[in-house]
Amino acid sequence: MVLRRTGEGWVDEQLVVVASVKDAPGVTSLALGIAAGWPRPGAVLVEADPDGGDLAARFGHHPDPGLVSFAAAARSGGAADLLRGHAQRLRLDVDVLLAPPGDAAIAAVQSLAYAGAGALRRPAGEATVVVDVGRLAQGGPGLALAGMAGEVLLVVRPTLDALTQVQARLGWLRQALAGRLWLALSGPGPYRAAEISRDLGVPVVGEVPRNDRTGAGVLAGRLVGRGWRRLRLPRAARGIAARLAAEQPRQAVPPVLAGAWAEVHR
Repeated sequence: MVLRRTGEGWVDEQLVVVASVKDAPGVTSLALGIAAGWPRPGAVLVEADPDGGDLAARFGHHPDPGLVSFAAAARSGGAADLLRGHAQRLRLDVDVLLAPPGDAAIAAVQSLAYAGAGALRRPAGEATVVVDVGRLAQGGPGLALAGMAGEVLLVVRPTLDALTQVQARLGWLRQALAGRLWLALSGPGPYRAAEISRDLGVPVVGEVPRNDRTGAGVLAGRLVGRGWRRLRLPRAARGIAARLAAEQPRQAVPPVLAGAWAEVHR
């Protein structure tokens, strides 16, 4: 784990958060694709969406061990390699910390946000952790987790209604995640990446196709087959992962970190 001190706390440069701000434009599938395509081996995906818990059912796994068992162990002060001990390997050769369906994940996600960056600590030099936090909301645990991350990726449809929702939230998003925010465009829309980046003032890291022929079915667990990494969606996710991995650390002074979230929810 590589920690960098900011004005308000610690930011983990090996932590990448994937999220949305309103609907669910393929956040979990893209997060899985990014973990699978990370340029350095051993990336782990954490399913930390309080409304999630989909991957276990999609890929035919039991959610335990997973997020709940990990959160319980982290509260007890586990070792630095605790994370991988609670992950399961999907058939896509990705290690995932699986969340249960329903409300059982909420307490575990809140526990991670309360614990702060130390909850996701790894041995020195250990691979990157990609965290799917679902929808970001002011005061929510997902924003607290995003506040610890070196890079935060918002997945959004390139349509007027979806982009307007992002624009309406940019004030507090920038305040919480200054300098570490990216957009990924999901599916078709009338607006081009350069236009969106210019108008919103947020860089677009990539564009992601959204149908089964492009590989969405593979990342959603519906399809199985060789050569899936050559499909358009996994290739796009791999390109996004490469750009994030190559990005030099940027100045970040996020006022909304786990400590502040924990203080409010104490």
